[in-house]
Amino acid sequence: MKQLLPVFLITLFLSSCLKQTIADAMLADSEAQVGVATMSYEVNGNTVTTSVKDPDSQSPTAYQLGCSKTLYYGTTIPIYSLDFLSTSGDMGFIFYSDSLSVGHYALNGSYGDTFVLNYYNTAEFVHDLSDSISFNITSYSHGHISGNFSGRLTPMITAGNPNNTYGAPGSVLITNGSFKNVPVFY
Repeated sequence: MKQLLPVFLITLFLSSCLKQTIADAMLADSEAQVGVATMSYEVNGNTVTTSVKDPDSQSPTAYQLGCSKTLYYGTTIPIYSLDFLSTSGDMGFIFYSDSLSVGHYALNGSYGDTFVLNYYNTAEFVHDLSDSISFNITSYSHGHISGNFSGRLTPMITAGNPNNTYGAPGSVLITNGSFKNVPVFY
């Protein structure tokens, strides 16, 4: 019994030196796993950014920042759609893939008119053959993606399908795009 007393006192002394309790450390670890999802980019030099605390608690059908597996417009073809809502508008990018993975994904004008961004009530499209947008998924871990993107888009001046009026081709420059810890909803 006398031999256990020094072990107990040493354990007590060392535990008092900890910067946080075991319970606090466990709570901090679970908060770190939940994390924050972020997305930012520049539209012709103007920064757009947002962050979502606890991104996994968003609804898989109505979220501020997320990527969801869905079917391509009324077909049975599975795709992934990365969507982002902010005070300046919204962005959507379609990964034409049935199995999302780390890699490079791009759209160019040969795909036809494809909506990408609504920036302060002006819709921006991949419209002209010189337009493109590309996303790089650099990390896909534990159901979350991170990466970067950039592009050149054309603004829609007046909607009137099939006679939409577009502005100067490639006049909308998307730079410094990045996303981190974005949840993928299946």
